[in-house]
Amino acid sequence: MRYTKFKIKNFKGIKEVEVDLSNNRIITLVGLNESGKTTILEAINLFHRMIKSVDPKESELNTYRPKGIDFTGNIEISGDLIFEDADYSKLTGYLKTKNRKTKLEFPKVFNYTYKFQFKTHKYQDTSRTCVFVVKSGKNSSLLYKNNKVLWNELLKYVKSQLVPEILFYEDFIFVIPDNIQFTKNPVLINLPPDGSVPPLLILSEEEKKNNEWQLVLDDILKTVNPEFISFQEFVANQWDNDNDTARQRISAMEKLLDKKITVAWKELFKEEKSTGKKNERLNFKEIKLVCTPNYDKLDVSFKIKTDSGKEFSINERSKGCKWFFSFLIFTEFRKNRTANILFLLDEPASNLHSSAQTKILDAIGQLSDKSMVIYSTHSHHMINPVWLSGAYVVINESISDANLEGSMTDDDGANISAEKYYKYVATQTGKTQYLYYQPILDSLDYAPSAIEPIPNIVIAEGKYDWYTFKYFSEVILKGNETFNFYPGAGKDTHFDIIRLYLSWGKNFLLILDGDKPGQTSKANYIKDFTGYVDNKIFTHKDLLGLEVETEELITPDDQKAICDTAFGIGSYDSIKNDSSKLKSKLNFAINQLLISRTRVSTSSTTKANFKKLFKEISARLAKE
Repeated sequence: MRYTKFKIKNFKGIKEVEVDLSNNRIITLVGLNESGKTTILEAINLFHRMIKSVDPKESELNTYRPKGIDFTGNIEISGDLIFEDADYSKLTGYLKTKNRKTKLEFPKVFNYTYKFQFKTHKYQDTSRTCVFVVKSGKNSSLLYKNNKVLWNELLKYVKSQLVPEILFYEDFIFVIPDNIQFTKNPVLINLPPDGSVPPLLILSEEEKKNNEWQLVLDDILKTVNPEFISFQEFVANQWDNDNDTARQRISAMEKLLDKKITVAWKELFKEEKSTGKKNERLNFKEIKLVCTPNYDKLDVSFKIKTDSGKEFSINERSKGCKWFFSFLIFTEFRKNRTANILFLLDEPASNLHSSAQTKILDAIGQLSDKSMVIYSTHSHHMINPVWLSGAYVVINESISDANLEGSMTDDDGANISAEKYYKYVATQTGKTQYLYYQPILDSLDYAPSAIEPIPNIVIAEGKYDWYTFKYFSEVILKGNETFNFYPGAGKDTHFDIIRLYLSWGKNFLLILDGDKPGQTSKANYIKDFTGYVDNKIFTHKDLLGLEVETEELITPDDQKAICDTAFGIGSYDSIKNDSSKLKSKLNFAINQLLISRTRVSTSSTTKANFKKLFKEISARLAKE
């Protein structure tokens, strides 16, 4: 299954928020401190806890109601999921184990909604509503009405076995244990039939933490080989009986840790290309898993081995090292546990320097290959422009210029909403809203600080041209030419960015469509900036001799291949005669393929168009 949407109402300071994951595996929540980003993540995490039958106590629910003295109404949290092919196979297999021969038709969509009712601030009741339309028999009658017992059995199975995990990480400043302890060949104890846990078996906080890190080792080992179900069974229990095999498995885990963590860490502090000198901050050669027998126990610890051969505990390394280690340990290996795990990351890497934050973006991108990610940030270094189609600007409407210092709390009457980035860009006005938007503007080099180098840019007519230029430059052609493409907002909207770059004395080019509107826009810019932009604004007609829009640089056959790759066979044919729909779908397809770095085989004609375009751009930048 895969999450596609969450709806949240009256949760703490949230009036009403909808987060749509249907077309994006990475969602970015952008906003100031105290804007409500964490509150959105908390609500989604509560949904998962409840669908996995971990109900909050009344005292906890009271912390989720809107602030004030007399709230009457419902807190609502709703989640939409869709079934995938593997889920239908599992449902069919489950029916066979129950000897159920009824032929069932399972739905595509699954929805679950929780409502917590309050009256004058006092909790009243919790209600649950599920949309799980299973049909049975030749007449496709509703299973819920005909066989409610079976429907409930299936619902329980879906909730416990198919609904993906949601993992909420408020921070990655974990206390990494000096030792993770296993009992070699432990004696298993059967619990009472009622499922109760005897007092002697109730775990202490230290034991719970030890169990959590045992699962971490399980995840690493299962990444080595999915058949190695647990570290307990395949290493700890084998330590005395087959020590060579156990040690070989430890060695395989170390190699994997080096591949996933050490290499990434070295990339952060790689040698300076200009000098070839090694960064002294590295001193990080490999990760070791040290196993120490201790009577009937086996103690396992993570160690860092330096270039000089010395070994140190992870806890003896820098805060950045511990953070980066914990982040990859709890995400990179955890994602292999089940499909489509949703990670909720609250301000990841906020306490790390800018180069580390940029590297975390790469890690999040890799994480989304098998998982889904919602992360919050107020750092411009943590925003990837390619993911903006899945970005939300989170707004606390109670924040004004007078209280932008971060002291706003739910007690002050927060009014939190979240608006999709593209919609916000089209409607945002006013100074306060501009401050919410500033992190995204910074990430696009729109307003660099006084001490940052300001890059030369190539301004695309609009955001979809920007996606197309980046896709063909970085994914299809993979050429040596690298450009700082800037996404414009339409052919007649570039006056401000042109003035900005002219005032900085920095070079730029503006690339417009070669059709009549594009040519008219070029003439208007040249007239407005007489003498300053004559060699900086070009149309496709100027560069390629073609009076076309950017989309028309792609042949119809290649447009079909792009649409069908992104949305399935037939998606192009269904709209090819509607130019407006085709343009929209093609642009969105390119956006999705750029995010996933999916390369589509394209014709020599299309490639030649973009090769020539980029060659012409490079030549004109070089003249300045």
